[in-house]
Amino acid sequence: MPLKKRAEYSNRMKRSSRILLPILMATVALASCARQTSRQNAKKDATLADGGLRIASLAPSSTSIIAALGLAERLVAVDQWSATLPGVSESTLRLDLMRPDVERLAALSPDLLIVSPLTQASSGVDPFRALSDSGIRVVSIPTSGSLADVSRDVRAIAALVSRGEEGERIVADMERSFAEARECAASIPPEKRRSVYFEIEAAPSPYTFGKGVYLDELLEAAGARNVFSDLSGWVSVGPEAIVSRDPDVILTNVDYLPDPVAEIRARPGWSGMKAVREGRVYLIDPRTSARPAPELVEALREIERAVYPERFDE
Repeated sequence: MPLKKRAEYSNRMKRSSRILLPILMATVALASCARQTSRQNAKKDATLADGGLRIASLAPSSTSIIAALGLAERLVAVDQWSATLPGVSESTLRLDLMRPDVERLAALSPDLLIVSPLTQASSGVDPFRALSDSGIRVVSIPTSGSLADVSRDVRAIAALVSRGEEGERIVADMERSFAEARECAASIPPEKRRSVYFEIEAAPSPYTFGKGVYLDELLEAAGARNVFSDLSGWVSVGPEAIVSRDPDVILTNVDYLPDPVAEIRARPGWSGMKAVREGRVYLIDPRTSARPAPELVEALREIERAVYPERFDE
């Protein structure tokens, strides 16, 4: 790939939430943190009332959950990676997740601020301390690693905004969809299960995942075998390692290239790979697969159709 193109792709990668979040998750994992921590005023043990609630969310997956709960119109501020989520108004303030403008956020007087530990990890300090000290309820929710974590996050955020019943409905729908997929996949004999390489960052530095990641669970639920299941977490892998594992199917949710599928097919030395040779390279919508949130159900359906189109003809 020409150096000019590499520089262009690198700049786009810096703006991609799917790339930055998994990489920084490894840093956050080094710190000990509970599933939820919060700093708040005298309302510490009270659940925020639904009426007139003003919410700020600087965590993409949390923003997705808030939208799924039907409260997108209550958002007064979001991070820049949540700006295009369905239901988020164009007038909602956009802030840099890694370097948020706390003064502008304070001026909005949100009742609830949901943040990600990634923000604190990037600077080593708590940029929201002044907000919590002023009486704004600040809740930090770590990025989910598993599908079970997503369910817990939905319930936790639903409780914060007094939408417990709706949260339980969303969780029930998610878990039913996952269970139905696993039941369907159980009918596929082990020797017939297709191997998959799922790329979340393109060449020249491919990034993927092993065990302990929600996307790996989605592959398993779809009856697929992750070719890097012997690894753990989000991992950088060399092109040679990918070629040597010769997957049956290649999936990608890269969104910073004009045509990520074509880019994969055109890579030097990849034309002999089974997935490329047989035309089994597919784009999975990053809007459904890049965040550990309820829309993962849609990502699962896309994965099923991509890996086993003969079983899921529409």
